[in-house]
Order: sequence, then structure tokens, then C-alpha cells
Amino acid sequence: MAYSADIPGLRYASHQYGQHNLQRVGVWQHNDAPEAADSTPSYWIIFVHGGGWRDPRNTLHDFVPSIKHMLAQPDLPRSAVRGFASVDYRLSPHPQFPQDPASTPANELRQALHPQHVQDVLAALRLLDAEYGIGGNYVLIGHSVGGTLVHQVIMNNDASRAWGPAAPLPAALVSISGIHDLRGLAERHGGVYETFIADAFGPDRQVWDAASPAKFAGNFKSLWPNEPRLVILASSAEDTLIDVAELDIMEAKLVKDGITPIAIRDLRLEHDSIWEDGTQVAALAAKAVAKLRQQ
Repeated sequence: MAYSADIPGLRYASHQYGQHNLQRVGVWQHNDAPEAADSTPSYWIIFVHGGGWRDPRNTLHDFVPSIKHMLAQPDLPRSAVRGFASVDYRLSPHPQFPQDPASTPANELRQALHPQHVQDVLAALRLLDAEYGIGGNYVLIGHSVGGTLVHQVIMNNDASRAWGPAAPLPAALVSISGIHDLRGLAERHGGVYETFIADAFGPDRQVWDAASPAKFAGNFKSLWPNEPRLVILASSAEDTLIDVAELDIMEAKLVKDGITPIAIRDLRLEHDSIWEDGTQVAALAAKAVAKLRQQ
């Protein structure tokens, strides 16, 4: 399902952070002057879509239904939100949407391989900081593989900067139906799961482990100096694509690292219906902002 970027009451801008057509980030802000700010901080709400690192039907516009619900969310006052942003990134090949390399322009080819996906998300966040001064005042939300990517933003903050220059770290992280253990997911389900992970990360399962947030050898708390290091992990019992085990193993990793996440296992709806509907994404964003403003 395709969505227009147009949202009543908001002005939209699209920014390129690289030469590829998918290296772009969409930004929505209120058309008129913001409400008078109170003494509590306001935050950007930034979304990273899913799609198995490869589905061209998933784009930055996947965030539009959630934004519309956030505008009507009584628990998310306008003074608490500085703006909304949604990140596109280069995609891996998809067998159902083949491209001819000989006739497809280089800036349209979907042939990304890890770590190019997370490098793009990091670059988008650096652009948002340069253009809008987001600093650490943002809530970073990821759906499905977006949940992998948002955790990888923190993972990249170690001394090696293995995936590229660091980006400002979020005040809160929300992973919805996130993929946190690549090997574990493939071993539990096999078939297409092994295929799409291998297409995005290559065949070496040690590479899968090194990229998996739940198997991260480092410590999330030590790499994330922002207080209060708020993490929300959310899963739907109706989700037939990503099981609750992905939430369980990520929760255990974070607790081991000294971070106690808010774990929500009672979302409704099937995997993609969660973002297509948008109400639960909006509620999770409002919950994150409310928790931050209580600090």
C-alpha cells in the first residue's frame, strides 16, 4: 500500500543524504508557529521501516499512518514534538522484484549488503542533526528489520566505529516486532528467513551474529551515555512473521547489560498491519515521550 507524504497541517521536506535514490529522509513539521513551550523538553520522532532489508514496497511513507494518529493522540501534546522524520535506506536484492543491472541506473539498483543498510541510517541521522539539530532529543522507532537497525545505531558507538562515523544517539529507542537474533530466527523458521538474511548479510553466520543486537559482544549501557536509556520492546501475539522469542532474547540481553526495557507483548494485529494501522505505533511513541518528560 502506497501512502502520500502529504499530511494536513504539516509541511513536508525530502532530503538526500547520498547519491542513491533510496538515500533519503522525509521530514514533517507543523505549518504554523509551534505552541509556547513549557519547561519540559520536546523531541523528534524518527522512524525506520522494515521489509526484510529488501522489499521496495516498504518506504519512508510507511510512517504516514502513525504520524496522522500521533497528531490526534491526546497523550502526545504538540509542545512535546519538534517534528517527525522517516528514513529510507539502500535495499538488498529481492527475487520477486528483479532488476537488470545492465539497464538499471546505478542510483536505482537494489544490491546493498550489510553494513550498507545501517551505514545509511547513521548517515540519515547525521544529516538530520546537521539540518535540524536533533542532537540526542529524539525517539528512534524501528519496525521489523528497522528494529535491528535502530539497535545497530547504538552498537556502532563503540571505539571501532565499525560501520562508519557515529550519529547522535537517541533519548529513547522503540523496537516493534523487531528482529534481534538473525541466526536464531533463521534456525527457528528456516526457508525464506534464511534466504532474505543471507541476501542482506551474506552466507557467513558469524557475520549474522556480529550484526545481531541480541548477540552483541559489547555493552549497550556503556555505549549509550544518554540518560535514561529508555528502551521499549513491543510484539504482537497475532504476528505470524516475527515471534515473541525475538523480544525475549533482546530483553534478556539488555537486562544483562544493565538496562531494563519496557517489554510489551500484547500488541494486536499481524506484522505489517501494525504500521499500516498506525494507532499502536502512535501510542508507543506517546508512551516514550511521556516517560522521557517525566525524568
